[in-house]
Amino acid sequence: MTTKKSHTIYIKTEPGGHILFGKLQPEEIKFLKDSIIKKEISDDLNELRFNSKGNLNECDGVCNSGKEGDFGNEGKIIFDTSIPPLGPESTSDGKDFVDGVYVVLMKLSKCSIQFEFKPERGFDKNKFEEVSVPVKLPKEIVHGLYGHPDFNIISGFQYNGEWLDEYDGEVIDRQYDVQFTFFVIKGGKTSIIYSNFNGEESWANPNEIIKML
Repeated sequence: MTTKKSHTIYIKTEPGGHILFGKLQPEEIKFLKDSIIKKEISDDLNELRFNSKGNLNECDGVCNSGKEGDFGNEGKIIFDTSIPPLGPESTSDGKDFVDGVYVVLMKLSKCSIQFEFKPERGFDKNKFEEVSVPVKLPKEIVHGLYGHPDFNIISGFQYNGEWLDEYDGEVIDRQYDVQFTFFVIKGGKTSIIYSNFNGEESWANPNEIIKML
């Protein structure tokens, strides 16, 4: 009887971490207009950081770069069908993003994950899949340290088509740098409304932005 050998997966990426994204509802847009005038973000909008209503999309993990089918860190990249891409929907022609008012929270750092599993007949990288959620944001959206997010977040792993329950989703970080941004897209143009990087705030010109909301 052949004993299955454990195989260790260790992935360390910079950046990695947590991204939360969503489109604002009419009531939240009203809160945002009031906040712009006062230049003070409301408690209701700050609460979006925690997704307490559960209506925003979010994902935690280490990262990879590439399209579906490309090789990632340890195996092939496949896209997660249970979580939409983190970013606005594209227009029908695929050239622009759909108009709307949006929020994105990026908590990024040097991150790592590690787990073990026992593959049949030894580890084969061609059978290992990094289930990933693409981050698709306008180029104007940047993190204060890592710039524009051009990567995928790994939500889980599969081997030979089966989910690996051995991965518990725990991400080890070296203290997150946090970027919290509200932005508007109108007629294909992206404008930053509010930006907060590690507590340092900046606001757009209220007269220009309120006309766009």
